[in-house]
Amino acid sequence: MKIAIIYAYNGAKFQGSQTQPNGKAVEDALNLALRKIGVFSPVISSSRTDAGVHALMQLSSVEVGDFWDLTKLKNELNRHLPASVFVKNVKKVNADFHPRYSAKARAYRYLLFCGRQRIELADLVYFCAKPDMKVLNEALGLFCGERDFSGFYKSGSNEKSPVRRLFYARARARKTALGEFVIIAFKGNGFLRSQVRLMVANALECAKNPEKLEMLKNRLENKSQAVPTKIPAPAAGLYLKKVFYS
Repeated sequence: MKIAIIYAYNGAKFQGSQTQPNGKAVEDALNLALRKIGVFSPVISSSRTDAGVHALMQLSSVEVGDFWDLTKLKNELNRHLPASVFVKNVKKVNADFHPRYSAKARAYRYLLFCGRQRIELADLVYFCAKPDMKVLNEALGLFCGERDFSGFYKSGSNEKSPVRRLFYARARARKTALGEFVIIAFKGNGFLRSQVRLMVANALECAKNPEKLEMLKNRLENKSQAVPTKIPAPAAGLYLKKVFYS
């Protein structure tokens, strides 16, 4: 029986989601929990997240015995997983289901905290001054549509093409009892390695210096090679929010 495991994790203590030789990735924790209950096939995941990046909905598939009750399987996994990983649901899927290639779209969120640094938010947000929201959204809008994102990903993606379609990219501010957050939302048909963090960094750079909007626009239209910044935003603020399937 092939199952999909839907889970969330705090990525602060992991070296990314993809299994690592040192066993310190999210998949390693999931594989170890599965082995403890007698499932030895490795998981295949929908998305790869960098070290320090979080997920509100990650999905991995694996083959298990037909005798398993899925509710019991979910509870057993949570019993053996560290507190930083939590299985939300386990469901049966078709034999030809592939977590990555069957996905139609992915949504990410990036969290800025625009107040004094708070220890309880360490590793969960990017602490920064509140950006100019109008310019920030203008910069984010430039990424929307089908674009060549050659200037906005790290090498090592192993992708055949840098072209992706971004359905939306927008930011909104929200005041809470803790302070003010800025939430940047993205949804696209796929993302390259560190693409979201580089889009955030470049949009924030434009919010600081609106003259750089033209530089960003020219790069996205392949009129130049220059970008406002090549340094990605910190991993701590990034969350894989949802993976969409038909």
